[in-house]
Amino acid sequence: MGDSLRFKGRFLLGLMWLGLMHPMMLFAQFSPGDLSEAHAHLEGLSNCTECHDIGSKISEAKCLACHEEIQSLIALDRGYHASAEVDEKQCIDCHSEHHGRKFDAVRFNEDAFDHNLTGYKLEGAHDRIDCRDCHQPEHINNRDLAGREGTFLGMETACLDCHDDYHQTTLDSKCTACHGMETFEDPPHFDHAKTKFPLRGAHKEVECVDCHPMTQKAGMEFQEFSLLAFSKCTDCHEDAHNGKFGARCTDCHSEVSWHKLKANNAFNHDLTAYPLEGMHAQVACAECHTSGAYADELAFAACTDCHADYHKDQFAERYGSPPDCASCHDLQHPFTFSWYGMEEHAQSEFPLEGAHMATPCFACHKPEGTETWNFELGSDNCTACHESPHEGVFSPEFATDDQCISCHVTDAWTLIHFDHATTDWPLEGGHSGVDCKACHTSGASLEEVSGDWLKHQQFRGTAKECAACHADVHGGQFAEQGVTECKSCHSTNADWQPDVFNHDSTAFPLEGRHREVACADCHTQKAWMEPDSVEYVRYQIENYACVTCHGQ
Repeated sequence: MGDSLRFKGRFLLGLMWLGLMHPMMLFAQFSPGDLSEAHAHLEGLSNCTECHDIGSKISEAKCLACHEEIQSLIALDRGYHASAEVDEKQCIDCHSEHHGRKFDAVRFNEDAFDHNLTGYKLEGAHDRIDCRDCHQPEHINNRDLAGREGTFLGMETACLDCHDDYHQTTLDSKCTACHGMETFEDPPHFDHAKTKFPLRGAHKEVECVDCHPMTQKAGMEFQEFSLLAFSKCTDCHEDAHNGKFGARCTDCHSEVSWHKLKANNAFNHDLTAYPLEGMHAQVACAECHTSGAYADELAFAACTDCHADYHKDQFAERYGSPPDCASCHDLQHPFTFSWYGMEEHAQSEFPLEGAHMATPCFACHKPEGTETWNFELGSDNCTACHESPHEGVFSPEFATDDQCISCHVTDAWTLIHFDHATTDWPLEGGHSGVDCKACHTSGASLEEVSGDWLKHQQFRGTAKECAACHADVHGGQFAEQGVTECKSCHSTNADWQPDVFNHDSTAFPLEGRHREVACADCHTQKAWMEPDSVEYVRYQIENYACVTCHGQ
């Protein structure tokens, strides 16, 4: 076997000496390809036995002899290469060679890699981060391995191998005693009840940092969780009473709420010069003791010592001095309740009558858009509260502030009792039953008036002529100089019959049997008014010959 190999070598060298073979062609007969960059120092015929045994494939023992870090992990039964998944495999099964300088012999599918085989199961946030977020040189304890580029070896599994000790050795180094792996900020496993200070009442709602403040150690800021004093309340809380009520805060306060006194052993305000009664008993202490110094004396002789004059001196200006609030209010009801009622209002300058009795107080004394109540309205005229919808439509004698009562009553604004006889045009006959808006409009149509009469009302300067309100149903046949005088034939009677008309004053006085004939039997001729073609009767007959009506 050896002689054959030597002969082949000499033959190939002879071909190369004759120029019939390139030296690289000679090398290709012994090497399947270049080694990767990591194994480049083993290139050459003289180094084959560094990895290969003569007459066999890759030597597993030689691989591990060179890669001692893998051998040591396998010996300790730790890491990926010690797992059952890898234990039966040869190194060459995953890490082949002779594929060129750029070939990566440690390549693998990171997305499909089962990290559980390494002995460290990824949980929580660890399972969502990129491999290289953890596999960084600064996280590798072995300095030789830390210098390798892209290595995944040398990682330990303790929390502080990757994470800084935020608590600066003041707590156990096993972070999972308090923290989960979802988020470092949330300590879901920590049970304060197992400490010497179980949390009760309002202490359960306090943020950790409020009791465990940030501190400095070795130039690093962190939270202090150990060595905190807690034997008395003032270890954490400032004594708002400056020691005047003693050191036992729990005599009045509880852990449920610092501001809510204990029901069974609370501070008894009745022992002071101002016992709390009614609504005052429900007021929080700080509402009166605004400075926080509860031992300081407060003025309380008058309501205004604590309460601002809500009425802004309205009564002080009227009566010379502020009246006692108790004249309208008491301590058994909220301030919005008042004893001032109908009887008291009846004794005022404006007794309530009609619809005013059903009007809520705020409608007059606190109109919409105002901030405070106003009890000094200043005038009892209607327009002091009500806006006149008739601006500029009445004659001066009916347009004064106090003349609303000329037409309206307080029982209801829509009830009208105006006496038209007080004007220069008394209503008679059919006019007395006509609705006001039928005459007092500004030329609007019936539909417009029925929709909003106030918009079209017109009382001042209303014309008195018939034609101003009534249409000429006779087509102008009785008009003189363009005006038809209805009163020549009609009165104001409701039936609108021509009870004033006298046929004897015409060119054809009625005589004999003609007096018994109905008007319509003679006046039959019809005509039409343009532009609407409204039909009307022509009463003016031009020919009075008998044959005109009776025929031949």
